[in-house]
Amino acid sequence: MNDQKLSEALALAGIRFRGIDETSATLPVRAAWIAVSCGRNDGRRDVVLDFSDADVASNANLSWFGLASESGLFSGPNREFLLGVDLADDESASILRWAKVELMEDWDIMGSGVASGILGSGAGKPEFVMMSTSGAVVLRGTTWEDSIGVLAVPMPDRVKIIRDYAERLASNPRSDFHERRSAFEWLHRT
Repeated sequence: MNDQKLSEALALAGIRFRGIDETSATLPVRAAWIAVSCGRNDGRRDVVLDFSDADVASNANLSWFGLASESGLFSGPNREFLLGVDLADDESASILRWAKVELMEDWDIMGSGVASGILGSGAGKPEFVMMSTSGAVVLRGTTWEDSIGVLAVPMPDRVKIIRDYAERLASNPRSDFHERRSAFEWLHRT
């Protein structure tokens, strides 16, 4: 996906695209997705909303923003954060990278953003991963059998399941070069 298409798709959600983050010592996006497998002992906090809720998208937006604010996802006055994106076209393997983004005044993460396919697999089905620019918190949106949710995991560098996954990425010669290098540098920085 090129920058223009990515920018247009993110704008539907009220997210301003600021470029791809080229920092190599950042937790790889693929490893951040593992946050959904973390437990309460890892500091995980969840908000879950049932599909039967008539205002599920609106309530999910409020829950996402509340958890994002409380957990420290946003930095600076422009509410900047990193968003995991897939840069691959439809015919190639995933190319997962962090996009530098900021939240606009009018946003709709769980409605328009999810329906666009950029933050989920269609209307009402969020699937995204976000991280603070400092790397101090991972926020994950996901769809369960009868509900949707958003969860936050603080200090991913201290979470064994995430570190173990990053180690596998760093040592696997079949891992994407960028992911392998990022995982190695992230593990040795933390």
